[in-house]
Amino acid sequence: MTLIIAALLCVVSVGITIGGLTFRSDRSDLIDPSLSWQRRYTEYRAKFPRWDDVAVVIDLGESAESRERGGAFIAALESRLKTSEKFSAVTAGFSRSEAPLSLILTQPTGRVKEVVDRLVEASPVLAATSLDGLLGLSQLGGGALSPPQRDGLRGLLERTFAAGSARGGSVLGMDSSRGIERLVSTTGRLATILVSLRKPTIEEIANGGAEVGVDGRGGAIRALRAEIMDLKGSDPAFSKVEVGVTGVPVLESDETTLSLRDATVASVLSLALIALLMLIAYRGVIVPVCAVVSLLIGMAWAFAWATLAVGHLQLLSVTFASMLLGLGIDVAIHIIARLELLHADHDHLGDAIAEAFRGVGPGILTASFTVAAASASMALTSFSGVAEMGIIAAGGIVLCTLSIMCCLPAMFMLMPRPEQRLRSHNGGVSRPYMGSLGLAFHRHPAPVLVAAGALFAGIGWLATGTRYDPDLQKLMPSTTESVVWQQRLESDDEKSVWHAVVLAHTLDEARGLTDRLRALDVVSDVGGIGMLLPREAELLEKRALLSKIPDASSLAVSSASSPSPPSATQIDRVRTTAASLEARWREHDPALAAAALAVSRMDDDQVDRAMATYHTDRRSLIAQINGLRSAVPATPDELPRALRELMVGTDGSLLLRVYPKSDPTGGSVLAPERLSSFASAVLGVAPNATGPAVQIYESSRLITRAYLQAGLYALAAIVVLLFLDFGLSVRGLGDTMCALLPVALGGVMMLAVMSLAGVPLNFANMIVLPLLIGIGVGCGVHAVRRWRLQPNDHPLGLAGGSGRAITLTTLTTVFGFATMMTGQHRGIWSLGLVMSVGLLAVWAVTVLVLPAVLRLRRV
Repeated sequence: MTLIIAALLCVVSVGITIGGLTFRSDRSDLIDPSLSWQRRYTEYRAKFPRWDDVAVVIDLGESAESRERGGAFIAALESRLKTSEKFSAVTAGFSRSEAPLSLILTQPTGRVKEVVDRLVEASPVLAATSLDGLLGLSQLGGGALSPPQRDGLRGLLERTFAAGSARGGSVLGMDSSRGIERLVSTTGRLATILVSLRKPTIEEIANGGAEVGVDGRGGAIRALRAEIMDLKGSDPAFSKVEVGVTGVPVLESDETTLSLRDATVASVLSLALIALLMLIAYRGVIVPVCAVVSLLIGMAWAFAWATLAVGHLQLLSVTFASMLLGLGIDVAIHIIARLELLHADHDHLGDAIAEAFRGVGPGILTASFTVAAASASMALTSFSGVAEMGIIAAGGIVLCTLSIMCCLPAMFMLMPRPEQRLRSHNGGVSRPYMGSLGLAFHRHPAPVLVAAGALFAGIGWLATGTRYDPDLQKLMPSTTESVVWQQRLESDDEKSVWHAVVLAHTLDEARGLTDRLRALDVVSDVGGIGMLLPREAELLEKRALLSKIPDASSLAVSSASSPSPPSATQIDRVRTTAASLEARWREHDPALAAAALAVSRMDDDQVDRAMATYHTDRRSLIAQINGLRSAVPATPDELPRALRELMVGTDGSLLLRVYPKSDPTGGSVLAPERLSSFASAVLGVAPNATGPAVQIYESSRLITRAYLQAGLYALAAIVVLLFLDFGLSVRGLGDTMCALLPVALGGVMMLAVMSLAGVPLNFANMIVLPLLIGIGVGCGVHAVRRWRLQPNDHPLGLAGGSGRAITLTTLTTVFGFATMMTGQHRGIWSLGLVMSVGLLAVWAVTVLVLPAVLRLRRV
């Protein structure tokens, strides 16, 4: 009946988990929404719906060929993405016709100089009111034209023929001014397409019509990458384009995918290693299988608890399965270890089970409930990520303990001749641990304690060197696509995704904030609306450059005016001039001569059409020159729609993106010293600042406090429970301190090893502080309880199967964490390493130092 009820609950639990458990990759979901800095971030996201755009980054290269190829790729990809239902908005640039000429003042000085040089070269157009006049000017150079000048003349002739042949285009090459301005980096090397991932509706998810992925955005990101790969495979030229996807949503999604995969692999490996260890330890199959099955039933209950109590997993709680596998099996090991010593003295296994429960049951319950209480105390912290982990772990530990204590004895009772399945050990309940070596440590407690004291005096100093590192990029492999392209963006343009955001209500407020923020040593530039507010020195320099463009104010022509029809003489002059050019360059430049020959053979209508196009081009050029010479910084209202929706909020707020200076050594802005100086400096100027960098800075401080609080709460809960369990007396207080000794000294050893190995505390492994206290205390509890029951058996606290059970349970728990080291996620890897080292240190103190302390207490 027990097993039937347990199995039914297991089936129900699996159904609950499949139907309700989700995963959250957004770290903001781990933060208490009532915190002031979290409220600012929430308000920013509400005002700027495209706050979480994904960035598709394309390397345009340096050659003209690669840039042309990259431009074609961008156009093709933009067209594809706009037709996909996966994406709600795609911005690859904006139409130059929508943009005011004054946006030239937002460009780098080098690019402004290029524009000025090009317009200076076009100055002959200002003097030539018609096409025949311009071609006539080209003859003034005779045969002394340089190769670039000949290329320019050939291009003019080719465009003239194309315009006259009704193939469209511009005689003066003005198409570029009517095209699309791409979103490129300061150097012009990298281009960006901003993509908004469409969020599926509840109906689509319910009907199975949307692939959302465990993190809610994984499906759309995979679709985006698939579109890119499909486009690259559709054209041999596109296969040469370097392109990648990055941005905060992609970094978080990639981390989610990686952490889930690593956690799943770790759980499977942990279960396999635990089963293998038990097969070796118990030299059989039936007993280990019964233990593992009873544990898996509890795991199913635990997942249902996680679904009902919290409803989702996140980066911290995703590892709870591996942790419970190691912790849960400990209960079975203690029961089996006691039964192996007792069952030979009983005719019926039921009596042996009853006596075993009387012997180890209190210790199991004390250890399980102290771990659960330590975990539950984490729920009192203000960091939701830690609180959720505590709630899930506390319930999971209790349920796994309940499952094993109920199901394992039931399975034993249903087995035919169960006493033959259990091994027997000589020595009964007084069997010593580690044989002669254990007795040697028992007989010489003073030297053991002196050596331990000297050792911990040294490593205590080393432990103080451990530091917290908030750099989230270090948690992921450096070869991850999103990490690689984020670093390329940052090194090329100093435009890190880990920047700060400041919102201004008016342009004057934005101007004042921009000036003060740019004055900070840690700030490279202020983007967003800040690009419309250049530094005074930069503005004067760019205006000085623009003033070098020939003055065309006296040549301004109304856009409404129409050119008078060209005379027959002008039309003939175009053809005769072209024929003269063909004859002059026939031998020295065949390509130029061929272009001139084509123009010389145009009929009257074709020449007329070309001359009309030239008139339109010249009018546009004059307007462009006049606009550039008188350019003043644009206002937000003048921005193209594509830019305005990125920089102006739904309530009219103006967005300032504050970018940190890049580190010459290549270090990340999230490095502790850089992040602290950058965020605190920005907040000093703009207390309402938010954005990714400020979020990481504030959450890092919150996490550090939360974990310290969780550790203190866990310690307090454990002390109270142990004191109550051992008795409210002086002896009970001493027993409590002895039970906590392995955790205290083991924690110091763990921090010392981290310091020596250069492994910092981070977002993922910081949870070791409350975890080690909660999990490690079980070793001390079982040893002290065994000593209280059998005070005369040696070694103290480890006789009667207790030492063997502590060793096996430590190994199984270590396996649960050590398997995390097989993963690529550096945070999960470091959590596995740190907890494995910490638990082994706790075990070493329990079996080597604690018996000596108990021996001195008895004396």
